Amino acid sequence: MADASAELLATLREIRTWVRAAAYPSVKKLLEDALPDTKSRQAYQMTDGANARDSICKACKLSPNRLLALQSRCVALGLMSSSDGRKTRLFDLCDFGLLGNPKGSEEQPDGATDGKRIARLKR
Repeated sequence: MADASAELLATLREIRTWVRAAAYPSVKKLLEDALPDTKSRQAYQMTDGANARDSICKACKLSPNRLLALQSRCVALGLMSSSDGRKTRLFDLCDFGLLGNPKGSEEQPDGATDGKRIARLKR
């Protein structure tokens, strides 16, 4: 029975891999359309369940109402989950090349990706 379960699990993982690959272009397009500017992309990326709404607003220079509207739109589009009032992004924008901070590079403490803030932090 353990062999059958292991085989089933391996098959499901392979299916998941192919579904992810097939969905990549449409998810990227959806992310680009829903997050048209740097501020909205930065706010989306910071909505990882660990950052408080106030810190996201401050770092991205967004009003609380604009952040709430962005998060609500992302939940409606299936780009974020909402559990117990907390919004959490479902995709990492670095995986889609939609942030200026590629994986493996030095991440800024507040999730910032703009050049001025990076230069200030490196001084």
